[in-house]
Amino acid sequence: MARKAHYMTTQTPTAQLWIGNHEHLISKTKQELQKIFCEKHRCTTCVICQLIQKEQHYGAIWLKPEKMYTREEIQIIFNTISFKLEKNQKLFFIIQHADFLTDACANSLLKSVEEPPEGYHFIFLAERLSQILPTIQSRCIINSFYQELESFTDNPLIMIFKSENLCASSAFLKILDEEKPNEKETIEILDILLRYWLKEVKSATQENNQERFRVSQAKVEILKQAFEYSPMPGSSKIFWRNLYLQFS
Repeated sequence: MARKAHYMTTQTPTAQLWIGNHEHLISKTKQELQKIFCEKHRCTTCVICQLIQKEQHYGAIWLKPEKMYTREEIQIIFNTISFKLEKNQKLFFIIQHADFLTDACANSLLKSVEEPPEGYHFIFLAERLSQILPTIQSRCIINSFYQELESFTDNPLIMIFKSENLCASSAFLKILDEEKPNEKETIEILDILLRYWLKEVKSATQENNQERFRVSQAKVEILKQAFEYSPMPGSSKIFWRNLYLQFS
């Protein structure tokens, strides 16, 4: 028995992980689905585009947890994926707040994400890359949409913490006083930095550069720990000073 879905012949990744502000990711997902399913590639006015905007189109199943994901909340994936799609049909599972997946739920999805039956696709949406299991990350094409926020394109704090050699503490404190990142901005900057140093780890591994790997991996661990102790309201400046000391 074949489940109804849309016909599509272009190549689409079977598993994607999108990182960014949740509302922005929802908007981007709907735009992408409209490009795929709309005959005019996102006219925004047809019935298909309107159904996608309302999250009611049959080509996408939207999942959103009440709190942390439970097995019951993701069971629809396993129930649905048991149906064989016809050739060139596509159906998307949109997993919102993927950083709320428990380890057990994420691990139960691994086989389906790595080798989904033909036509099935996964789009994981998350605000923090650090909260996604490496086993899920490794099976996905990762895209970040934080860079689309102009305020972070040339943020000097990002440039400082991307550098292998930190600037002088006096210069850092001056920049910190000028930027004054709040709690939300801090998380977004941390996510950009974590992704950067994860790429550095991967690159060092490929080049068999042990020293570069050691340094990059140490920074990754510092950033992961920083996520665990993200700043409370009014404490961002202290948070960044401590992070600078750890990087030093």
